[in-house]
Amino acid sequence: MTKKTHLGANVNFNGFRVYGNGSVTIGDNFHSGSGCFIITQVHNYQGKRIPYDNTYSYKTVTIQDNVWFGMNVSVLSNCVIGEGAIIQAGSVIVSDIPKYAIAGGNPCRVFSSRDVEHYQRLKAQGKFH
Repeated sequence: MTKKTHLGANVNFNGFRVYGNGSVTIGDNFHSGSGCFIITQVHNYQGKRIPYDNTYSYKTVTIQDNVWFGMNVSVLSNCVIGEGAIIQAGSVIVSDIPKYAIAGGNPCRVFSSRDVEHYQRLKAQGKFH
């Protein structure tokens, strides 16, 4: 983690890295499998040299509450991962993931969603792992 990483309550990592000096916010009740990472800094390929110069572009990643990452999930862009989302193992996130989505692949795409009524009921009852 970096000094620009902000963590909510009940955050559980099983091997997770944040690379770079961009900003990362991780909400409450986040869980991840091993081997997950976020890249928040990339070389500037639109600068004064080819293939890139000595400056960087910084990224902001927001992971909302109650998100679950399987093993080896990679986050490679400015994005928001919505509340209650589940990300399949081995996925590469390159764009926003909506609330309650179940998504996976490279690039990561939504293929299903949670039962929102069930999710909201458990959330209201405070039933968090």
